Amino acid sequence: MKKIGMPTPDAALKEFFKDNAIFASVFNGYFFNNDEVINPDELEQADTAYTESVRTEIKIDKVNKYRDNVRKTSGGLFVILGIEDQNKIHYSMPVRKMLYDALGYSAEIASKGNAQDKRSWTVDERLSGVSKGTKVTPIITVVFYTGEEVWDGPRSVHDMMDIDTRVRQFVPDYPLYVIDMGHDRNLSFSNGPLEELRAALSAIYADTADRDEREIECNIMALAGILSGDNKLYEAAQGEGRQKMCKVLEKRDEKIYMQFKSQFEEMDAELAENRAELAEKNAALEEKNAALEKKDAEIAALKAKLAELGH
Repeated sequence: MKKIGMPTPDAALKEFFKDNAIFASVFNGYFFNNDEVINPDELEQADTAYTESVRTEIKIDKVNKYRDNVRKTSGGLFVILGIEDQNKIHYSMPVRKMLYDALGYSAEIASKGNAQDKRSWTVDERLSGVSKGTKVTPIITVVFYTGEEVWDGPRSVHDMMDIDTRVRQFVPDYPLYVIDMGHDRNLSFSNGPLEELRAALSAIYADTADRDEREIECNIMALAGILSGDNKLYEAAQGEGRQKMCKVLEKRDEKIYMQFKSQFEEMDAELAENRAELAEKNAALEEKNAALEKKDAEIAALKAKLAELGH
């Protein structure tokens, strides 16, 4: 049975988030109760200075992926939006997110400073690297978590600290916004593909997908297979159009059954071959034993004759 190569979760979600309607819905659904505060028609790729600086300033493989899922808005609302996709719980994510965002602000400051006319700068402005009154673009980052286990990691920098209540108010906190796609029952999205992905992952992780009769796009079920690490579900969901979730699971289970059936048949054939070889060897051994017994009988007869002649 030919096995279909399954994309990585990173690659699959990068492709998924290319759709600006899906990208905007992540933020509108999580922060704004599905009101269209983020207009997908106004999203565009973030500035090169913002994305490239992180790649050069810090050597972390995950940064490249993170910066691939970034948009900025135009029009009335100007903000940089970033999605960090995770399928494993990351227990230092608040600090990492804080670092990423800080690098984003630092990159924008450097970019704006380089573009400004420095001839009239004061000593303080030269020290700062930007002119007085320079503004930076707000950055909002969410963790798009698709793992099987409920997110039990910290949701802020304070969550990672043992801190005296008297000191706590003076230590700046940094929140972590986690979208737990497979477990948050209060979560919903107005965007069809995004909501179908949430429903598929929820059903898969709750072991109810094989009884779920709602129709879903095949490509979304395939994506759910990638994110849940189920290659057979990914294979079963190949195709176009919509299918009932339970029917896709039936196809998945049939593929699993056929795979195991094929493996068992191969094992049975190998076992039968081994038994035939063993039977053949046993027959040869019995033949040798019979020949030895015959020789022993001949030797015994010869010894008897020799004994008679000796007398």
